[in-house]
Amino acid sequence: MRCLPAIVACLATLLMTLPGMALISESDSFTVMDADLGDRTISSIRFEGLGRVSEQLVRNNIRSAVGETFDPVMVNEDVHRLTRLGQFKYIDGDGVLLPDGSIEVVFIFREQLIVAEIAVVGNDLISDRELLAVVPLSPGMAMDNSLIDRGRRGMAEIYRKRGNYLVEIDVDDAELEESGVLIYRVMEGPRVRIKGVVFEGNRTFTSKELSAEIETSVAILFLRRGELDEDVLRDDVATLDQYYRDRGFLDVRVDRSISLSPDNREAKVTFLFDEGPQYTLGGVSCVRMSSNAAPDVFTVEQIRAMIPLKTGDIYRRSLVDASVATIEDAYGVLGHVDVVVRNTPIHSSSEPVIDLLIQVQEGAVATVGLVRIQGNELTMDKVIRRHARELRPGRRFDASEIERIRERLISTQLFNDVKVTVLKEGMENPGYRDVLIEVKEADTGSLNFGVSVGTDSGLLGMISLNQRNFDIADVPESWSEFWKGKAFRGAGQDFAMAFQPGDKIFNYQVSLVEPHFLETDYSLGGTVGWRRRDYNEYTEERLYSRFELGRKFGDIWSGAVHIEMDNVRLTDIDNDVPLEIFDDRGPETIMATGISLARTTINRLRRPERGSRLDFSFDRFGIPGGDREFNRTTFRSTTYFALDRDFLGRTTTLRLNAGLGYIFDGDSPTYERFYYGGQSFRGFGFRQVSPKGTPRFVGAPADIPVGGSWEAFLGTQVETPLLSDVMTGVLFLDTGTVTDSPGFDEYRVSVGTGLRLYIPQLGQIPIAFDFGFPLRKQPDDDTRVFTFSAELPF
Repeated sequence: MRCLPAIVACLATLLMTLPGMALISESDSFTVMDADLGDRTISSIRFEGLGRVSEQLVRNNIRSAVGETFDPVMVNEDVHRLTRLGQFKYIDGDGVLLPDGSIEVVFIFREQLIVAEIAVVGNDLISDRELLAVVPLSPGMAMDNSLIDRGRRGMAEIYRKRGNYLVEIDVDDAELEESGVLIYRVMEGPRVRIKGVVFEGNRTFTSKELSAEIETSVAILFLRRGELDEDVLRDDVATLDQYYRDRGFLDVRVDRSISLSPDNREAKVTFLFDEGPQYTLGGVSCVRMSSNAAPDVFTVEQIRAMIPLKTGDIYRRSLVDASVATIEDAYGVLGHVDVVVRNTPIHSSSEPVIDLLIQVQEGAVATVGLVRIQGNELTMDKVIRRHARELRPGRRFDASEIERIRERLISTQLFNDVKVTVLKEGMENPGYRDVLIEVKEADTGSLNFGVSVGTDSGLLGMISLNQRNFDIADVPESWSEFWKGKAFRGAGQDFAMAFQPGDKIFNYQVSLVEPHFLETDYSLGGTVGWRRRDYNEYTEERLYSRFELGRKFGDIWSGAVHIEMDNVRLTDIDNDVPLEIFDDRGPETIMATGISLARTTINRLRRPERGSRLDFSFDRFGIPGGDREFNRTTFRSTTYFALDRDFLGRTTTLRLNAGLGYIFDGDSPTYERFYYGGQSFRGFGFRQVSPKGTPRFVGAPADIPVGGSWEAFLGTQVETPLLSDVMTGVLFLDTGTVTDSPGFDEYRVSVGTGLRLYIPQLGQIPIAFDFGFPLRKQPDDDTRVFTFSAELPF
């Protein structure tokens, strides 16, 4: 009898394992997650262990539901979904078979602790506020180990960026478990500065060549901090690896090691190289992707000619990749917009030789369909279409135009982003490809305030209103439309209004330019304004206007014809004023018709390093009318050369300036003649390089400039970096003359030095300080050692 319970239990177990059979009493239940009970219905869902977290939040994040068929896989997915909430330390889901044959789903939870407070201790160099700003947790949130660790890594990154390479940060786990207070403990360690960068194993390239490619650099007092940064080192290893691979060393291995000084304050970084062999190019073959046949459009020889590498050349991956783009462009010009070109390097098993296989999927020739435009809420369609005129419906597609259209639209500065997409052909128009131009309009209007100060111009305030997307014909229909900025916009015209009050100069002007007059490549613009300039002996007041029709010829040449109409008078005339200036007191009307031509190859407007600009102009005064008749022609040249680039990547530049001007065949007034001095000829007073006037009476000064009819200038300036990218030093030589007749009499020469401050927050124009010393001057010249200029925006 003692064995009966055991026998009964064994029989019950055996019966339960038989298919389709179960022995369950009315009060028994058991888990069924691993049982094959997919056809049973969920009768209830029970949650155990919930306290802080609401049951409703849990129900919103599970898919298991009462009345649905039980699915163990879905319960597991519910557990993973709830885990991602970050509110629980432990979650388990299970199913319980009830006596009626239904399933009760049970979720068991252990909630995460709540972070009561976050603190950091041990930090002296960096404030609590700056460190805690990178912690993605805040008091009241559930503890999340991944977020806690992210905060720790973020703090360490701040320290490493400041040179504390050996910083260690950990978390007080005991305090966190006991009280919910998250405490980051910081061991800052010393700041580690790089005192040496060494290259080992580099046989092909010199250490100087390699050091120019990396960011890691030696600390230099007051110039460079040279702090050890693990992320920068990792990027430098990748850069050096790519540098070698792009020069044929496909098997190169690059690593780095760090040697710390005994006090852990200085480090030597060593970059280690195992160059391996240098690969060369073997043969080049080209086939169609669909078969091994030769391509149809270009011959294999023509495709080989598009690859700058020839057999025996060092294998350079960058040139091979560029060749792929060249081949695709060649197909694109012929209308194959869907061309696909792939290159496959094939390694030789015995020699360091790469055979190149070019595979081409040529695609069909496409015809331009419709050009659609999206995103332009204010800008007119025609402003955008004028830059896509090469894509005319019905013409064979030129895929190379796609990128040029995007670049032209970006260069207008009317849009923040431009995307040009060739759409797939439609079933109704096979062979035709529509083009979609999507733009994001920029904020093209600006109201600017600033001040300019200089030894020549004095103190000058600046208030300007600019709109690069102006439309003079878009008159507002209501004041609301005007104040919301929806009027006078959309035609791509350039409007500017400037108000400049100062102690020596007062100027007010308005200008408007239509860059594509009548939808042509010609620009039409005009400027009107009033200007007052106070000189020592008199004041010049000028009401001026200029209208210009211009055009660009390619990328570097531009030309224009213009008409000027000014009304000039001289007021506040002193008794000492020369006879020539007194006779020009006016008022007089000055009219001129002229032409100008410019050629520009300067690489950039701000701090150019290379290129040149040539300007030529000729004006005939007296046409169409006016009180004076004479001719004036000028020539200006500025050329930049890069002399040297230092280990910081900063460039020393040489600038050469030259100028000639001649006024002839007429009677020119003093206010239209040539003057040098001040910032235009350092070492001499403002406008002092000039013929002097005739005294009006005995005893009057004879050293007041009245301008000349001939000017010649030749100058050179070397600018070299001194402090980071903020300060540069200049050495200059200015030479030239201004006389009444062509020649080089009364020639002046000055030399000097100066500083330039480039502060981005203060605009693009540097603050300039120059000290000039005349080496050759005329007896009545007024010299000036110091000149400066600064333009400061508010």
